Amino acid sequence: MTLPLCPLCDGVADLRSSESILAYRVTCGTCGRYKILHVAQSTLRELSNNKIGDQRYLLSGLTRQASDLERPLTIRSDNIHSLLESAAIPRSLPEQMDRALLTISQQQKRLDRYLEVDVGKDYPLIFARDGEEFGYVLEMLAKRGWLEPPEDATFGDPPHSYRLTPEGWQAVEQLRRTQRDSDQAFVAMWFDPNLNQAWEEGFKPALEATGFTPLRVDSLEYNGKIDDRIVAEIRRSGLLVADFTGNRGGVYFEAGFARGLGMPVIHTCRDTHIDAVHLDTRQYNHIVWANPEDLKQKLINRIEATIPGRALP
Repeated sequence: MTLPLCPLCDGVADLRSSESILAYRVTCGTCGRYKILHVAQSTLRELSNNKIGDQRYLLSGLTRQASDLERPLTIRSDNIHSLLESAAIPRSLPEQMDRALLTISQQQKRLDRYLEVDVGKDYPLIFARDGEEFGYVLEMLAKRGWLEPPEDATFGDPPHSYRLTPEGWQAVEQLRRTQRDSDQAFVAMWFDPNLNQAWEEGFKPALEATGFTPLRVDSLEYNGKIDDRIVAEIRRSGLLVADFTGNRGGVYFEAGFARGLGMPVIHTCRDTHIDAVHLDTRQYNHIVWANPEDLKQKLINRIEATIPGRALP
C-alpha cells in the first residue's frame, strides 16, 4: 500500500479531499496543516525542477509558520509566487542562527531543562532545506557557546536536545531589543491622494491585524521641525514599512535610518512603480502589490515571517 506524501516535503502525510473536491487538506508533521488546490501541483513541479534547486522548502517554511500560528495557508497556482515574495527568508548562516536561537528561546519553558529539537521535522522553522542543514545551524550555535547539548549527546542523531547558555540568553535579549517591543509601526510613504485607498484598505488593516498601531507622519500634530518628529517616532517604533511608490527621497532616508537602528524594515512598492526604485535598494525583497487587498495579504504574511513568534491579537 502506497502511503500519501506531502506535496511540499515528500514526507508521509494525511491528505484528505476538501469539501470542494478540487483541493486536499494536508496535515504534515514537517509542513504543518495547509490546503492545496489540485491545479497547483504543476506549479510545484516547476519549483522542484528549478535550475537553482528544489524551492519547495521555502513553501514548507511558510505553511509551517502559518500552521503554528493557527492560520493555515491555501496554496493555489496563482498565489505560489506571491507567497514566496512575501516571505522574509534568511539569506545567510547568521540570519538562520538568529531565527533558530529565537525559536528555541520561545519553546524552552525552564532555564535548567533541555529542549528536544527534532531536526528532521522542524527544519522549516528556519527555512532550512532539510534536517541536515538545520542540524548544522544548531551545531554552529553550540560552537559559538549559545546552545549546549547534554554531556552525553552525539551530534547527528536527531532529535537533538539543547538548552540556551547564559551567553545564549544574552544574545536572545539583544535580538529582542533589536526587534523592539513597541507596537507602533511607522509607515514611510508618498502622501499622494492616489495612495489613500492603499493606506485605508492595505497598510492600515494589515498592521492592525498583526497587532501594530500604524503611524503616518502626516497624521501627527506637532510644533517644530518635522524631521525631528520623524526621527523621534521612528525611534519609538518596533517596525518600519517603507513604500517606494512614487520614489520619494524621504522614504529612502526613513528606511535607512530605521535599518541603522537595527529595526525590522519591510519594503513595498506598487507594481507600476517598481522599475523606478533605486538600484541601492533592489537588493531587498520588496512586496510588489497591485491593489490594496493584494497589499494587505502580502504585508500580513511578511510581518509574520519577519517577526517570528509575535503574539497576534
